[in-house]
Amino acid sequence: MRRVAGVGLLTLGILAAILGAVAAVAFGPDDRMTTGTREIDTDARAVVTRPSVLARFGPQVSVLVELPDDKPVFLGLAHTLDLDDYLASTARLEVTRYRVPWSVRTRAVDGDPQLPAAPTALDWWVEQSSGVGGAELRFRLPDETVSLAVLAVGDSDLAGLRLTGAYEVPGAFGVAVGVTLTGLGAAVLGLVALGLVPGVRRRAPAVDAPGFVDDEWDTPWLETDPSDADTWDDFLEEGAPDSSRADDGGGDSGAATKKRRRLLRRGRRSGPDGPDAKDTDAKDTAEKRADKKDADKKTAAGSEPTKAGRAPSGGRV
Repeated sequence: MRRVAGVGLLTLGILAAILGAVAAVAFGPDDRMTTGTREIDTDARAVVTRPSVLARFGPQVSVLVELPDDKPVFLGLAHTLDLDDYLASTARLEVTRYRVPWSVRTRAVDGDPQLPAAPTALDWWVEQSSGVGGAELRFRLPDETVSLAVLAVGDSDLAGLRLTGAYEVPGAFGVAVGVTLTGLGAAVLGLVALGLVPGVRRRAPAVDAPGFVDDEWDTPWLETDPSDADTWDDFLEEGAPDSSRADDGGGDSGAATKKRRRLLRRGRRSGPDGPDAKDTDAKDTAEKRADKKDADKKTAAGSEPTKAGRAPSGGRV
């Protein structure tokens, strides 16, 4: 499950980062996606867009048209029905398709080379602008079917027409940057989930760290203490009551009792490989030898005949 989540986050994060970066570059800090200056190849007196070109409503649109030799030009936005009736019999160039930043399809329509009436005399324009050598129009796309028209005024035509358009979306650049950063963050989380980037983990304390407490051996049982594994069997054997040893003078029983008391006082030792293991073993060996010598002396003393109680063999009293 964690691997699936990591792959999903990584994929979505990369896609979001790419889309956000592309949008940020396209709009720029001024929130404008511009087409750049494009030349329209026509010698007709009218250029008009079809309804599908301006089908998106809401964004702010700005259009700049320019003509050489200071020729007069008219730029207007109108309802498609009114504009179609106006140019029904006029030769024109129709823009049938547009994709950002600049990809258009056009078709030429034959007809009368002259306009039926001066465009400035009409009152059904939604937005309009005119000038000599160029005109600029800025408008917000309405929620209606509209078309944009570039018309020549007087006896001139639109040869050498150049057009610059731009979509304006307030805050688009900031949103694009935010999407990019969010995508990068999601991608990093995906890498962490997949184990490709080390996450933040809590370190376990070192065994020899100051203040480290091993709860398992706080109060160990002597029977299960590994440090006493090599001597505990001897302790059990030597510590058990043995009547035969008591009858022999109690030498071995006394040595076992001393050893049992020594082990009980020691409690928990550092282990067979600890720093005091060798010293302890040496002491135990020395004590065993001393105890053995004492036992031998007592045994010899108990079995030696007294001079007063026994006469030499073959002698006289």
